[in-house]
This record gives sequence, structure tokens and C-alpha cells, in this order.
Amino acid sequence: MPRILVIDDELIYHKMVASALEKEKYQLDFALTGSEGLQKAKTTHPDLIITDVVMPDMSGYEVAKLLRRDPQFANLPILVLSAQAALQNKLSSFEAGADDYLSKPFAPEELVVRLAALLRRSELSQVPVSTAQVHAESRLIAVHSLKGGTGCSSLAINLGVSLASLWKHSTILLDLNMVAGQVALMLNATLRRTWADIAQINSGEFEWDVLESIIAKHESGVAFIAAPTFPGEAEMIHADILDACLHLLKQRYDYMLADLPHDFGDIVVHTLDMADLILVMAAPDVASLRATAAALDTYTKLNYPSEKIRLILNATFPKYGLQKDKIEAALGIPVMLVIPYASDLFVQAINYGQPIVSTKPEEPVAALLENLAFSLSMDAHKKSRPDNPSEAWKRVYERYSKRKK
Repeated sequence: MPRILVIDDELIYHKMVASALEKEKYQLDFALTGSEGLQKAKTTHPDLIITDVVMPDMSGYEVAKLLRRDPQFANLPILVLSAQAALQNKLSSFEAGADDYLSKPFAPEELVVRLAALLRRSELSQVPVSTAQVHAESRLIAVHSLKGGTGCSSLAINLGVSLASLWKHSTILLDLNMVAGQVALMLNATLRRTWADIAQINSGEFEWDVLESIIAKHESGVAFIAAPTFPGEAEMIHADILDACLHLLKQRYDYMLADLPHDFGDIVVHTLDMADLILVMAAPDVASLRATAAALDTYTKLNYPSEKIRLILNATFPKYGLQKDKIEAALGIPVMLVIPYASDLFVQAINYGQPIVSTKPEEPVAALLENLAFSLSMDAHKKSRPDNPSEAWKRVYERYSKRKK
């Protein structure tokens, strides 16, 4: 029986919530202040928390932030229930770490549906320590560009979801754009814990349970670590911390996708050094090609082997783009894949937090991305048919079979 803790300084709302959930199989606990609520959370271990915003001792936003800082509540569903219905109040709730927002007065039926959805999502997203397995082999794929707007995040996310769907093996997305990362947003996931939550821990003291406390899981099966909420927190993340994390993650994930910032800072170089493959993204315009040429030159100076580099060309505008053969001649590297112009699909995917490969697998661009994920997979996976093939694997297999005819 799920246990729900209601934190609200008005007794009338205790009664209204109890009445709305009377027919549901929930065990309810109540607190009148934020501090009492935090204390009860530690003693009752609820499966979900409902909190008001305006309370005598601390706000509901503060309650959510304090809960998120505690590893045992990092993935606990939190619903903000407030009379403050302005858009900014909703945004503040999500920034504080809440999963959902409902205005007072509320419809009992809506509260029931929201709670059921939150509990269901929480159950799907749990990553228990006991199931963590150590892997002898892992593949780290870094997605990089020196110019923003080339689609790095979209590519990393769709590849991550595709790899998780293809093989049903452990796959994780690492949002390493610490200043302005958008992976959580593009997965429609609440910012609960981020890299900033482990920034103060000495790299020599890292253990798996510490790192696991900031790992979330998307409904597609792909895990992810979100970038910090505020740009100022990015300064706390040092390369030695990241290095320790990458080594731990490589032991437990078959596939790791790193969405990198557009520079060659310490975090980028450390990740590129450890990467098995680097996907460098370019758009068919002169500015992007200049940035790509600079990136390729830097890879050479860092002594990365040419077989580690793959060039992905993304048609980010509908026409007048430079031709593929001229781009290849100018850069001295073949284009592995051209992503066709599909602005409406990608914008819709970003706005709704729904990756194209999971919501629109029938679209040609989704098929291209699934095929790319298959081609980047480890040989051990590509060369053998899964015992229980996924729908994604069946789609790729069917496409490859048609090509051979």
C-alpha cells in the first residue's frame, strides 16, 4: 500500500486530500509545517509527498530542495499543491525539484490521476543498487561540436534511447554541458539530483552508492545524469570528479552517451580521452565548418586516432546548405550520416520532451537515428540476434533485410 505524506498548514486541505483519496488504497500521513514534514519523511519513508507552498516556517520550494539534497529522497515523487496558480509559481516548483504541480482548489478526480501517474513513473524509474552489475566491456560515445545549434543534445538523447531500446542493456546519458545542459528537459524529466549534488565529495572517496544517488531513469529504459540547475553550480564540477565517475560508470553500463559543451575545457578533454567514439556534429554552413575544422585539428593534436572520429552532418535549415562532397573535401573526412532537415519534428520533440525515436519511430529521420545507433553498437551485440528481440531491433533488422534484396 503506497504511503503518502501531506504537508500543509491548513487542516481543511488535510481533510480534502483525505476525502479525495478515500477510495484509493493509500496510507496517509499529515504534517502542518515544512520542518515537521521533513522530520516525518525521515521516520515514515513515504512513497510520495504532497506539499503546500506558503507555510509558516519554510516554503514548499524549500521543502522540495531539502528533500532532493538527501540521497534517500532523491527520486521521491513530489507534488506541489498550491493556491498560487501563476506560471512563475509552477516554474519555481519544478526548479525546486517537484515532479508535478496542482492548483487549489483541485478536482478530486484529477488529484487521484496525478498521484497514480507519479507513483507509476517512480516505480518505472527506480535503479536499485542490488541490480547493478559490473561489465567487462563498455562503450563511451561522446557527441561534440565547437558550435552550438548543430543538434548535439538531440543526437545524444535519441542515440541513448535507441541503444537502450535495441539491446535492453544498461545505457546512460551524461549531460556534461554543465552551464546550460538540457537533457532532463528534453526527456521531460524533473530535475531532482544533478552533478552539483556530488561536487563537494573528494574524488578519492567516491563509491558507487554516492554516484548512483544522482542517476535517474527515463521511461524508455535509458538512465541519465542531469546538468546542474544553475550555471553558477557548474564551477563546482572538476575534472577529477568526472574522471572518477566515468571509471565507475564504465564498470556498470554497456553504453554511455556524453553530451558535451562546445569547448575544449578540462571536462571535455577528459571525456574525449576516455571515449571509444567521438561523433563530431556539423551543419552545412561555413561558420559550422570552420568550427568543425578547428575541432578536427584539435583532435589530431590530442593524438586521437582517425578511426575514433565520426562526422555527422545535420541539415539544420531547409535549403542553400553546402553540398556533402564539398564538405568532405574541405574537412578531409567522410560524412558518416546526413540527418535530413526535420525542424518541426525536432522542435516538437524538444518542447514536449519526447525523443523522436520513441514517439515517432515510423518517421524516416527516426529510422536513420535507430540505424545509426545499431551501427555504433558493440560488435558482440550486432553480430548476434537477441534471445528476445525488441521492437526497435525488429525495425532495424527489417530495414537491413530490405536493403539486401
